[in-house]
Amino acid sequence: MNFSTFSILLFSLSLIIVSHAPLPTLGLTLHEAICKETKENEARCLELLNEDPKIAAAKDNTELTKLILKLALKKGIETQKFLKDLMKTDPSPDLKQCATTLYDGVIGSFKSALGELGEDDLTASYDAGVASDGPSTCERALSAVKTNPSIAAHDKDILLLSAIAFKSIEKLPS
Repeated sequence: MNFSTFSILLFSLSLIIVSHAPLPTLGLTLHEAICKETKENEARCLELLNEDPKIAAAKDNTELTKLILKLALKKGIETQKFLKDLMKTDPSPDLKQCATTLYDGVIGSFKSALGELGEDDLTASYDAGVASDGPSTCERALSAVKTNPSIAAHDKDILLLSAIAFKSIEKLPS
């Protein structure tokens, strides 16, 4: 192999490697790039993710995804506690379903996604996405009755965290 052939081959290989390197979009941090993809929810995404300073400091997509799932799990647990506290003054069957069955599912889905991460990312992304079923069903169940507006805010945050976690898992190396 002559020198010019070797140089072209080396240059081509370099271009291939550089083109596949995961770089944040336009100098954004990893979490900012994920939030950019949530479009109209970008500001709320940043507010949620900035609650954990470790997320902004994540060095790679694997670390970022794990931290996002941990935050989502924490928020799911907090929302369930909030709903259970509301049940003390409003023991309606719909609120009980949200606070127990539906949010048990949310928490279980985020825990499952965390457990599958790195082992079976396809299942992890499915579990992260399925976590949105609980708040969606809760919203439908409670829409017929006048309820505390902060229930909807909590549900929207869980829906957003589910979407963010799903997007983050999609970015993991295969």
